[in-house]
Amino acid sequence: MQPLWYENMEILYFAALAAVIALMIGYMVRHLRSGGGCCGTHEAAPKAVRPADRDLSHYPYHYTANIEGMVCGNCVRRVENAFHGLGCLASVDLAKKTAMIHAKQQRNRQEIAEVLNEIGFTLIEWEEYHESE
Repeated sequence: MQPLWYENMEILYFAALAAVIALMIGYMVRHLRSGGGCCGTHEAAPKAVRPADRDLSHYPYHYTANIEGMVCGNCVRRVENAFHGLGCLASVDLAKKTAMIHAKQQRNRQEIAEVLNEIGFTLIEWEEYHESE
């Protein structure tokens, strides 16, 4: 004679599977509702900060920064927002892990590295060029 639970093994199996699926769905819903930030945070995606002046010809200084630590669109937005807040015009390529930074006044490597460090990223390489070059 077999125990009662053994006879209902199939039902127990499907109940356990349903519980696992329900937990996974619950986690996904909670993750999406909290902003879906991938960087270990559950913060909402930052709103885009747009520079007042978007005319590239007004920015004579150009920099390319290779950045370590960017993994998602929220990271891209945070980097762009940080530079836009400085009065620069920036665009980030997540696939290449680079930022093109255009500035009205000359910036140095240390300034750029500090801006990135404040928001949790690391400057790896740096190239600088000017309109006259």
